[in-house]
Amino acid sequence: MASTRVITRQSALHPLHHSTPPRPRSFTHRPSLLFVARPIPRPQLPFLNTVSRANIIQTQVGRFISTERKQRWKDNFWRQVRFHSYLWPSIFLIVVVMNGLKHVKLESEYPTPPDWSFWSRWEYRMARYTELDDEAKIHRVLTDWGKVGVYYTQLLERLESEKYDGKHLVRATASSASDEGDGLDISAKSEQWQRGYINVLMAAARAAEHLQGMCRRKDDPKGKIYPRECIPGPDNPRPKPLPWDRNKAHINPPTADEVEDAFPSPQFFYEKLLTTESLSTRQRLDAALAYADWIEFTGEVEVSDKWYQRGVMIASRALPANIRGSVVDLNSGVINKAHDHDVTDNVLRASTALAVHHARTGRVKEALPIFLSVLRARKSLPPSPFGATGEKQRPKRDDSPVMVYVSALKDVLVERPYPPAPPTGDERPYHTLKEACEEVALMTYIGEILFATSESEREKGLGWTRDSVDAAEAVMWVMDEQAVNDGRETCRQCLETGLQNWKAMAREMARYAVKKVDEVQNGSGLLSLGIGKSSGLEKARREAKRWEDEGEVIELRIQKTLPLAQASKPDWKLNQS
Repeated sequence: MASTRVITRQSALHPLHHSTPPRPRSFTHRPSLLFVARPIPRPQLPFLNTVSRANIIQTQVGRFISTERKQRWKDNFWRQVRFHSYLWPSIFLIVVVMNGLKHVKLESEYPTPPDWSFWSRWEYRMARYTELDDEAKIHRVLTDWGKVGVYYTQLLERLESEKYDGKHLVRATASSASDEGDGLDISAKSEQWQRGYINVLMAAARAAEHLQGMCRRKDDPKGKIYPRECIPGPDNPRPKPLPWDRNKAHINPPTADEVEDAFPSPQFFYEKLLTTESLSTRQRLDAALAYADWIEFTGEVEVSDKWYQRGVMIASRALPANIRGSVVDLNSGVINKAHDHDVTDNVLRASTALAVHHARTGRVKEALPIFLSVLRARKSLPPSPFGATGEKQRPKRDDSPVMVYVSALKDVLVERPYPPAPPTGDERPYHTLKEACEEVALMTYIGEILFATSESEREKGLGWTRDSVDAAEAVMWVMDEQAVNDGRETCRQCLETGLQNWKAMAREMARYAVKKVDEVQNGSGLLSLGIGKSSGLEKARREAKRWEDEGEVIELRIQKTLPLAQASKPDWKLNQS
């Protein structure tokens, strides 16, 4: 037994003496369980292999694609699949949430009618944001009117389309208006839908005014806009060079045959407005006055005269039938003194617009009686039952950080109601701070007209201007105390204009006084003999000193009212109607 064990051990230690031939060993490969290719039963030494190039490539691939690498690649692949399946949906959801929060904020700033479709409300918010918000403006200064016009055009198509929001809309009858237009009968829609539609038409007309004289390529309705004067063609052989553009669009401008108008004419939208049925008196008057202002801007003064007079006619139509023709003169716009207690807000606005039009076109003799009659009628307005603000006392808003977050969360969860309809303008207004600002504007106009038209009325005109500055300053201080914004921008402009006019008038009066001093010193007749010369000279010097002192007073007043005269951001929420 012992000898047998020794022999076995020796046989294990010396395989050369074993009875069976040994298995070949692989010097360069791992065990065969890890092979993808079949193992080769001989040593894999380079100098022993005489194989073809195809076998070499197959062998190298076989060595490279091992079971361990293939498993590692599978793991990496599924790891990337899991990573991207989490990443991109998360990014998509974050973008959706951010856009949703942005539009919640825009909805609070620019409310949309709740009975519009989702995408119509989206288009309206984006249009208002692009037009009014500083963040959407080019360099935070210039409004991209081309993009604004595209938004409003798309929105109008949706609102007038039978497929989306234009169900039950019909063409307005010919008796609804005397103008030629393409207006619609929107009486089947709700008041909120109608108000939103009128706002869109007015905004589209405003965009058309800014895009007048601009064009774009025919095959690119959303592309870059170009001024007509920069487009080469038979009618423009020497076009102006386009401004520099980083995309080199200024190098190769399109020709006249390749472009079309960037937007319809403002006349198209105004005529559509004026021929639309179911408009209130205020809405129709706003459209008529805006159209008249546009026509005046184009230089057609006689046509604009008719439209301003037509505004007075529109305002007077809502008066009772027995006094309709006696409250205001439809031709001159002067309000009858005996009917000051019958005037409405629309009548006051229409007459004032006509007077301003006369003043801008140099017909101050026609404008002054209108201004005086409107000022008289405004001063006879009854006081508001709600105080100087004209509104009910609202509870003070809690601006604490906690309430700010609570209010923001409430806006996300609960939609704010659409603002109520504004007054139609067919009622008599109350005397409020806003009406006081309108009186200040009238006083400024009257003072400027009196000073510019008559040498004998110069001091009177300067007095009107001085009173308008005092009134504007007093009203604005009260507005600051009571946190009233309605009419503040009008008062601010009147204060700034009044100060400039007052300064220019005082300087002119000082110049006349100095000229008078020189005339007295070099006088002729009795003054040349010395009779009354000393007293006249003293009087003229006192007059010159008076206006010099008033100039210093004006400079002090300018410094005092500087915080009030700073322009504030307009409250666009008030202009939704």
